[in-house]
Amino acid sequence: MVRVLPTEAPAASARLSEEMLAGLLAATHELGRAADLRSGLSQVAAELRRFVPYDNLGVLLLDELGRELRFELAVGIAPEVAAAWRFGLGQGIVGTAAKTGEAILARDVRADPRYIDAGASERSELALPLRVRGRTIGVLDLGSAHPDAFTAEHQRLLSLLADHLANAIETARLYQNTRDLAQGLSLLHEVSREMISILDRRLLMEKVATLVQRLIDYDLFCVLLWNEEARLLEPTLSVYRHGPDVCRIAPMALGHGLCGTSAALRQPIRSANVHLDPRFVHGSMEMEVNSELVVPLVFKDRLMGVLDLESSRYDAFSARDEQLLSTLASSVAIALENADLYGKLQAEEERLASDLKTAREIQKQLLPKASPCLPGVQVGFAYEPARHLGGDFYDFLPYGRDRLALAVGDVAGKATPAALYGSLAIGMLREVAARDSTGPAATLQTMNERLCQLGIGNRFLAMAFAVFDAADRSLTLASSGLPHPYLVRGSSVRRLEVQGVPLGLLPGQTYREQRLTLAPGDALVIASDGVEEAIDPGGEEFARERCEAALSTLGGGTASEIAEGLLAACRRHAGSAEPSDDRTVVVLKTTL
Repeated sequence: MVRVLPTEAPAASARLSEEMLAGLLAATHELGRAADLRSGLSQVAAELRRFVPYDNLGVLLLDELGRELRFELAVGIAPEVAAAWRFGLGQGIVGTAAKTGEAILARDVRADPRYIDAGASERSELALPLRVRGRTIGVLDLGSAHPDAFTAEHQRLLSLLADHLANAIETARLYQNTRDLAQGLSLLHEVSREMISILDRRLLMEKVATLVQRLIDYDLFCVLLWNEEARLLEPTLSVYRHGPDVCRIAPMALGHGLCGTSAALRQPIRSANVHLDPRFVHGSMEMEVNSELVVPLVFKDRLMGVLDLESSRYDAFSARDEQLLSTLASSVAIALENADLYGKLQAEEERLASDLKTAREIQKQLLPKASPCLPGVQVGFAYEPARHLGGDFYDFLPYGRDRLALAVGDVAGKATPAALYGSLAIGMLREVAARDSTGPAATLQTMNERLCQLGIGNRFLAMAFAVFDAADRSLTLASSGLPHPYLVRGSSVRRLEVQGVPLGLLPGQTYREQRLTLAPGDALVIASDGVEEAIDPGGEEFARERCEAALSTLGGGTASEIAEGLLAACRRHAGSAEPSDDRTVVVLKTTL
């Protein structure tokens, strides 16, 4: 049974007042421990019903701008009314209590011109302002279907309660906001980590849409990216929260609509009711938009686009949502920059790969495709570049009547610079050999002087140059830093000790020659350092010993079989390890 204070005896009334205040204050103090503000207020409302004969109760709180009162809790009021009803300051009994800061007791609302009929069969009302440190934050409003349901004693006692309730609400809201913000920031940290690793623009935007769902409740999410050339915000992604449907929107200029305005100002825009916002422009007719939140994407003062959230609900986005989305936008901007840089890098790599392919074809045209023909001699070769382009080269040159010159070169370095230097060296060698056939040492000396004169820093060339005379099967050999050649005679393998300073490194160098006569079946094997220095997965080199062992079993084959066989043995040793250097083998074998 509901207790009504005025009908009690004075002593009983005092005891009841004490009991009422004690119970209400206890419920108020529990606000801070409640799961959320609304459930805590529901406990206060349930306790209040034990002592006060209300039919409906509302706790209305001022919005962030302090302009409108909205229901935080509604008891006995239709949900659709509570969701849509707003009271401006000074509007109705509730708005007047908030504006004046004074309680209002309307014994019969029909006689009160301030009363606004919200569709409830209400006859009396008690509105008490909720104030914290002299500032109104809301109103506690009670209504009854009976006139004179509330008394001056109710007003006095509930005014005392209202002061405690206002402080408890403010504390609970601060705590809830802090907790929500901490959870949001924790989620943002997780989200940012996920985004940074995504380097595809489309995948990144789809991931952002999914992640924003975990932070903010929206109906439509759009990403518009800035096109500097077109000077437009272009839609990159527009998706509904629920369902796969895609909303299609048109590009937008700076200063046009909420998105364009946010981009132009580089500031967030939150519109609680877009129909009252002159900046709002309908981007799509596929859904009714009533509120919108737009945050610019900016990286190092450079506009990259905007994130746009839209909702069919009024005032769907809070200051917390704006703060979270703004923080997220910073990470999105960085991720977009990374994706753009990666895209440019991919395009550059594709262009470079195309250029390398062309250069490789040109380089292949510079190298001999077939062995030279000279009576009593076989010439074989095998070549494997470490990358798309190699620094190794080989060449076969006529060197007078029945004479043949062999050259194997290795440019310091790899890839494009080494290949270009090697191509230059091939052209220079052919010119020098055509004009002067005085011998390998003289050829290397001339090459060295000319390369030094070019002044190309950090580039030099190791080269072995041999001249074979078919008339007497004599071989004259000089070297400028290439690994010592091998002389293979049957199963016997011997290194030929020829050496010299690499070409293009120091001017004024001279080179020594070694001369020998080849017997029928002898083979001269010249290999670049990429062969002996080939490393297996365990880090062990192919080395001189394995090279000699392989050649001792290959000596009976043709020149081509020896060259290919040595390179195959080297490749088997290296296994799946990618070549770290070019590998070149040239073999000259006498048959008569």
